[in-house]
Amino acid sequence: MELFRFIFVMKRNDLGGFKMDITLLERNAEVLRQTAGKWVDKRLVLLTAAQFAARNELINGQEYMNFSVKLKKAGSFFSPLRTIHFPMAGLLLSKEGDPDEMITHLQKRYETLRSAGLRSSPYTYIAAFLLDSSTHPERIKNIYNEMKRFHVFLTSNEDYPAAVVMANRSESVTDLVDASEAYYRFFNNHGFWKGNDLQFLANMLAANGLYNEKTAEAVLNVKQEFEKNGLKIKGMHYPAVGMMALSDDIEECVQTALALRHSPALKWSKEMAVTLASIFASQAMIESAAGLTAAVQAMIQSQQAVLAASTASAVAASSSTGS
Repeated sequence: MELFRFIFVMKRNDLGGFKMDITLLERNAEVLRQTAGKWVDKRLVLLTAAQFAARNELINGQEYMNFSVKLKKAGSFFSPLRTIHFPMAGLLLSKEGDPDEMITHLQKRYETLRSAGLRSSPYTYIAAFLLDSSTHPERIKNIYNEMKRFHVFLTSNEDYPAAVVMANRSESVTDLVDASEAYYRFFNNHGFWKGNDLQFLANMLAANGLYNEKTAEAVLNVKQEFEKNGLKIKGMHYPAVGMMALSDDIEECVQTALALRHSPALKWSKEMAVTLASIFASQAMIESAAGLTAAVQAMIQSQQAVLAASTASAVAASSSTGS
């Protein structure tokens, strides 16, 4: 087990350096636990710790919590922002700029989406975080409505972030959603479970371009390689699997996840290893300037953002039921 305790560094041919510092991840997780206390779920702590560690940043716990609390107070008592203020703080701090202005801009974009007909939810705030100033809100709403053509009951506010990213593409609304459905059917026919996680994976890939069977096969190959190495792929991992397929270096992603499973920080959350591995792979893609399209960057952001919102929502739901 001690073999995995060193600072794990992997070299990549195409991305110019895929680094994972487990020690930094563990330090960030400990900083957040000490400053946030036990009220913050371990999964949210790990997601945030990994996002900073992937950028080779040590979290300032007090500054982070101050910003998180300020973000929470920016919404009304019933605002969904109160559900996701902790992970949202990490997403906003990943960008450069004045923190107070970030909160103001987030609220403005949120209201823009609400005016276009999107309902109030944590995912609407995630969509607002991803919204580009040049994107027409009406096109986002049209994509969302088109999704319902295939999945009237499955499509919900959880699909708002994907609709935002897809809306940035030049293809027609119909072509984009048809591409997503083609991915959805391919994966379901190859053993992926139907549901929100699969729909998000399909939408994420469609945001990178129209249906491509090579891309679909690459995702399937990632799933198979992880399972060969004893890493079970659940629905919660589908978006992460898609992102790692796009990183085009399956072996290193597998080794990253295996190393993470041996970290004390994941002692009670080993299922997070696959998800966190995708965060490190995603950051490596961002840091490689060559060939990384704006669409892929938006997909990376949406994957991490939706992971945060999904985890926060699951935590809130379990808390409300007392489980």
